[in-house]
Amino acid sequence: MKSVVFYPGWRVMSGSFICAALALGFTSYIFGMFTVPLTEEFGISRANYNNGMIGLMLGAAIAAPVVGWLLDRLSVRLIVAACALAFGVALMMISRTESLWLMLFMVTLPLAFGAAGCGVIMANTVTVRWFKRRRGRALGVVALSTSVGGFIAQPLTALLIESLGWRNALFLIGLVPMLIFWLLALLVIRNRPDESTPGYRDEFVGDAESGVVGAASEREWTTAQLMRNRNFWLVSCGIGLIFGVDQAVLTSQVAYFQDIGYDLKTVAVLVSVKTMSAICGKLLIGYLADKVDLRLIFAYVATSGILLMAVYIWQPGYYLLLLAIALLGIAVGGIFPAWSTITAWLFGARSYGAVMGIMAIIMQPFAIAMMRFIGEVHDRSGSYVPAFAVFIALALCAMLLVSRVRAPVCDDGDVASRPNAVSA
Repeated sequence: MKSVVFYPGWRVMSGSFICAALALGFTSYIFGMFTVPLTEEFGISRANYNNGMIGLMLGAAIAAPVVGWLLDRLSVRLIVAACALAFGVALMMISRTESLWLMLFMVTLPLAFGAAGCGVIMANTVTVRWFKRRRGRALGVVALSTSVGGFIAQPLTALLIESLGWRNALFLIGLVPMLIFWLLALLVIRNRPDESTPGYRDEFVGDAESGVVGAASEREWTTAQLMRNRNFWLVSCGIGLIFGVDQAVLTSQVAYFQDIGYDLKTVAVLVSVKTMSAICGKLLIGYLADKVDLRLIFAYVATSGILLMAVYIWQPGYYLLLLAIALLGIAVGGIFPAWSTITAWLFGARSYGAVMGIMAIIMQPFAIAMMRFIGEVHDRSGSYVPAFAVFIALALCAMLLVSRVRAPVCDDGDVASRPNAVSA
């Protein structure tokens, strides 16, 4: 009887998962929680407050390729430790300063680099190194980290703000995750396996002759090749539009719920339910990715987002709103796994990190523009509703772009129509 060997890649992936959950949960997901207290204390408009999120996105666009380059050359443990320091110091300094310019600087550079080095880019890079045969499954689990982070961070942040005030809450949000990052870097996270790693042969050699992984998975893409590739631009712009819509709505949803009459504790329930729905969405998209054309999956995710924004425009009663969020929050959760699996399907595993990093640079301007747009719309009209209507039109455009993606062609001339053809 064959003994079962625990593959340590799952432990490494778990540590990366926790880092990514904390890094994103306590940055993007909680940004909206501070909208009301900061705009009231500093007397700034919501459009100007959103400059902080725009700064974070600009910083992320700079940090993504730099951190990706460093991850290929330095110890991942060293990078996580250094970026954890940047993450913690940035938030703790923001909590103590009166300067809006210093806040913006800390968000744009130290915090953005800290979130990149401890977050999704690091987690995906480490997971790709540790998994081959079960890479798709592992990446699907890692995709859950963003929603889990939001589910934990949002109600906890609301409680801290109401109990301690926004400054003390933010100080703790910087300190505690920084210590957790350091602990995980010391004890759990490792660069990559080698042939002496238990279970290595089964993960990297066992299915070498199965023929499942297509030639596309071994291709190394250069930047010039990507710039000339039709699929690259269709995916970058299509996902970029949906990602931008999602980020703008995510950042403004707390203030939106408060504007229509809900207190912060009720808002925390609404956003937590939405995050839980997003977690279910990641699991569902991960399951469907092996069975359904990924272009149809993207259309499903985009349609869910369109329907949810239509509900926001309608502004139903609390229980109908809660039900809609529970059923349609899948749109938030489905965006990242849809992006990662479509990218793997089209461009393979060998250059996966590079492709994702370059795509992120192209996608960030969409999010920045929409972030500024939704704040300006609110400042001019007193409502987010007109922005939601525009976002519905942009989501329809995104669906059209991704629907035009062509399946990659393998060396034998066959079209790789199976969605998991390069990630099995």
